[in-house]
Amino acid sequence: MGYNLSYGKLPDNHLSPDNSSSPNASSRGHDEFTTIVLPVLYLVIFLASLLLNGLAVWIFFHIRNKTSFIFYLKNIVVADLLMTLTFPFKIIQDSRLGPWHFNSFLCRYTTVLFYANMYTTIVFLGLISIDRYLKVVKPFGDSRMYSITFTKVLSACVWVVMAFLALPNLILTNGYPTKRNVDDCLKLKSPLGVKWHSAVIYINTCMFVVVLVVLIGCYIAISRYIYKSSKQFISSSSRKRKHNQSIRVVVAVFFTCFLPYHLCRIPFTFSHLDKILDDSAHRILYYCKEMTLFLSACNVCLDPIIYFFMCRSFSRRLFRKSNMRTRSESIRSLQSVRRSEVRIYHEYTDV
Repeated sequence: MGYNLSYGKLPDNHLSPDNSSSPNASSRGHDEFTTIVLPVLYLVIFLASLLLNGLAVWIFFHIRNKTSFIFYLKNIVVADLLMTLTFPFKIIQDSRLGPWHFNSFLCRYTTVLFYANMYTTIVFLGLISIDRYLKVVKPFGDSRMYSITFTKVLSACVWVVMAFLALPNLILTNGYPTKRNVDDCLKLKSPLGVKWHSAVIYINTCMFVVVLVVLIGCYIAISRYIYKSSKQFISSSSRKRKHNQSIRVVVAVFFTCFLPYHLCRIPFTFSHLDKILDDSAHRILYYCKEMTLFLSACNVCLDPIIYFFMCRSFSRRLFRKSNMRTRSESIRSLQSVRRSEVRIYHEYTDV
């Protein structure tokens, strides 16, 4: 049926039933990659994401929703944290620490949550690029689009749409798990669930393409506008150059995390390729899919870079907190030095 939502083991329908030696010959490499490499990689980004996004939550908690940009960033933090919560389940499943039917839980809940939050982040990155475009190129446009109320309504619509796409995948994955079907999420879905799964794949792919075009278009438009304005107003273009640099960060993160995965999933989207490709080709595509999916998961660790470079309130708050700690430490060290000097003076005078 094309691309399998499960990010766990190699699906059974990608192994040739006519050649029983092929799965056994390649199982060692597959086991090492799945049970050792992937769990370690996901454990690293899980711990890093908890640290970075936990810090981001603490900082954003002290920042008011003054602009639509800050509100979009807060939504990305929520999506990243929800996505991070799925990593331990993948680690348990890939390392085979759970029971054999554990993959049915992943297919129904964890995988759906993973992809829903991944595409939620993609949509909000697109909204951020539009927001940067409006602030730089169209600063005196329709005031309603700049209001925080409009931003909240739009953000709520994004979450509602993503929930609408995700919930049927959760509900319609209602098949009884057995040892023959538990490794393939599609076999756990009802016939309607398989159709909905296919429809969601195309919808998500279209969303990615739209956001990709929006990102590139906004970046080109902002760059051209800054280039033209720099010739006329050199002093006033410095702030706009910062906006251009900030959207470069968004484009870089987007291309690094999400573009390789969507290029890799193209062969999975076309179901007729299942009959053309042999087992080795399917296995290569599987490894490519898993590694590019890992790059997509790394987005939860790279998004804090966007907060730091693009959000002045975030970087100021971070520096302020770090400076407070360094100042307090320097004050304590200075006080201890003074106390030691006084003690030495008294000892000298007593003599």
